[in-house]
Amino acid sequence: MLLYDEVRKKFPETRGIHLPGYSFLVVSNSTRMGMEKGLYIPAGDEVNLFRSIEKGAIASLWRKGEEIPSFVPNHFPLFIVEDVYRAYVDLQESYKQNYNQEKWEIMTKFIFSSESEQQQTNDMTMERSIQDPTDGMGGE
Repeated sequence: MLLYDEVRKKFPETRGIHLPGYSFLVVSNSTRMGMEKGLYIPAGDEVNLFRSIEKGAIASLWRKGEEIPSFVPNHFPLFIVEDVYRAYVDLQESYKQNYNQEKWEIMTKFIFSSESEQQQTNDMTMERSIQDPTDGMGGE
């Protein structure tokens, strides 16, 4: 599991409460899914800090110099970074280097999506069903 303490060690400038001992179940920029105990990454095509909190995020990365919205509660820590996407990549690489999946039962999920990736996936699914309309059906 990715722990709050490890993220704070990597990105020591923070705002809000400190959550030593907490672990993140998911690290993602997408607010289209549940983010129970999630670390929100406000990057990509969809940035919505408020929705991430509604979906269960317990912390977020935040770009240095960007105004912090007034609705952010004090019990929602923000890790202040220069470049949010670069910080996400660094965090993911560090996590991969430090943990062996066979050694841990529960792993943190890293999910980074963009509208263009979503559209491409939808296009490929549509194309497949158009090419083979009997896919999955019986017949002659």
